[in-house]
Amino acid sequence: MTQARTFKVKSPLARQMLEPGGRLVRDAERLASEALEGHRDDVMATVAAALDALDAVYAAGVGRGQAAGDAGPRIYELASSIIDLAGYFDTGPLYEAAYSLCDVSDRMIAAGVWRWPTIQVHLQALRLILAGGCRAGRTSEALLSGLRSVAMLTPAA
Repeated sequence: MTQARTFKVKSPLARQMLEPGGRLVRDAERLASEALEGHRDDVMATVAAALDALDAVYAAGVGRGQAAGDAGPRIYELASSIIDLAGYFDTGPLYEAAYSLCDVSDRMIAAGVWRWPTIQVHLQALRLILAGGCRAGRTSEALLSGLRSVAMLTPAA
């Protein structure tokens, strides 16, 4: 009868992991944060472009006097892209305002009730927050408080 034998194969990665050296976690985090911060201006420009696209969808929808139709999902999609981008940086109130826009647009789509003024208020708040450098403060807190009030009036499905 034959017996089974096991072999331990050492991969190059396993050998490398056993060697001393490398970076401390705090140093790796610092380097990663510095590298990410180098992209902040590009990301904020992309957020501004998404806001421009939201403004265009809003203007087209109001101009035609239409209900959500195709505009509702497009508004949700653009607001969601702002959340995706803003989540990588400390954008506090911008993230919250974009999340609120997603929430109200989703609820209006689901309820079959569309209110353009709700969208307009969110777009104006997002513009003001972006222009203010996405800093938390009394102004941004007042804007977010107003958005919460508007959101409470938005119908749920």
